[in-house]
Amino acid sequence: MLISDRLFYLLAVLFAAALIAVSVRYWPGQDYVTGPFSGAPEDGLVVSGQQLGVMQAAQGLTAQIMEEDGVAFLRTAAGQSPTDGGRSAGVFLTLPETFSAAYAKTTIEITMILRGAGPDPSPKVSLAYYAPGRGNSRRTKCVLTGQWQPCTMRYQPPPAGEKNSVDYLGLWPDLDGLSRTADILEVRVMPAGKSALRALE
Repeated sequence: MLISDRLFYLLAVLFAAALIAVSVRYWPGQDYVTGPFSGAPEDGLVVSGQQLGVMQAAQGLTAQIMEEDGVAFLRTAAGQSPTDGGRSAGVFLTLPETFSAAYAKTTIEITMILRGAGPDPSPKVSLAYYAPGRGNSRRTKCVLTGQWQPCTMRYQPPPAGEKNSVDYLGLWPDLDGLSRTADILEVRVMPAGKSALRALE
């Protein structure tokens, strides 16, 4: 049975796309990274390893995935202080609307596993929750050392609005804006009834 050229090319394109998808997902030696938001919000959120690449840096800040002894982390720096220029969330994680809505009016515990690192390590950072147009948390300041340690805060986000329903978790890596570096190993958000910490290896 003969098929038209148009149908042949359509089938060829679909086959090639499927082959590429399978190769990326299952090819030996490839590390497949699932999205951090694939689970249910009420079960909590954990972002670590290569997933930290979903975090973004506002203007004047930097964020770069690095590895050390096979462990991936996000190295961040701030070339300005939190009070310089316009308001910013620093290096931030954008929460999808489903997560923002699930956490609204619920006390959540936010933890980042951090360290001061690099040639010029940051001595102190701040952590905050941002709900634009509805209310932001106060900044929680944490002193860093060269060892991984938790920086934790609790907050009850305001109800989601009709127009502003996307929230952010933000880290300011250097409160003096001197481009000193702070590393993020993990970001974890849990309802207050659950533990927000895991054993550090």
